[in-house]
Amino acid sequence: MYVNNHTAPAIADRDHVAVMAQHDAGTTVPQVTVIVSLYNYEKFVAGTLDTVRAQSLGALDLIVVNDCSTDGSLEVVKDWFAGNSSRFNRALLLHHQLNQGLAKTRNTAFYHARTPYVFVLDADNLLYPRCLERLLSALENCDASFAYCYLEHFGDVSALGNPKPWNPATFRHNNTIDAMVLMRKSVWEQAGGYSIMEVMGWEDFDLWFKIARLKGWGVHVHEILARYRVHGSSMLNTVTNPKVKILWAHMRRTYPEFF
Repeated sequence: MYVNNHTAPAIADRDHVAVMAQHDAGTTVPQVTVIVSLYNYEKFVAGTLDTVRAQSLGALDLIVVNDCSTDGSLEVVKDWFAGNSSRFNRALLLHHQLNQGLAKTRNTAFYHARTPYVFVLDADNLLYPRCLERLLSALENCDASFAYCYLEHFGDVSALGNPKPWNPATFRHNNTIDAMVLMRKSVWEQAGGYSIMEVMGWEDFDLWFKIARLKGWGVHVHEILARYRVHGSSMLNTVTNPKVKILWAHMRRTYPEFF
């Protein structure tokens, strides 16, 4: 179905990635890894990880990549791993010793995942207990590239997120699919991973273009299975939105066939 005409994903320099904590039960490899990209979210990350621990899907791997946070995020996660890593078949805490940005942080996590499916989670969002179980069921019953669900926006705004089905024809207008998806690792590889962009924040949108170019698609699960935190200190508000014109110029230049 896919043809790989892309370069290898941009992975953070392995000489600057340190293993800060790890647990491996040595049992059968599960189906799903949850990856968490972390930068300066010491207030939220433990709560996020608690919702991963509480998943109804029993066998599960977890990878957290700390992108050189300047607050106490790394210590918070090290403490959390000390008390909770045994819940997972494999739990891995990686630390970028140099700040690499969102694309390389996610790519580092994908690279280290050993499972066929990878769930992408930011360190300020939350999952309902059946999230991974339901998304995995959807992917195992079709050939979609990834599965995604309705989101409950909470915090500064209350709304329904991810309201629309996959439709690349709408990409010329906006992105209606959040980064929080369960993806086949093989699709990440075939698409060339997340792209390093001039402005951070639309790495997920860029990946949807690449998947659509490969004739891949996303299956929409019609259940609210996750919560998206809306707050003023998010990357979307502080970094992305002020430079949205630059991002649209990138999309039109890189994926002209969609415009």
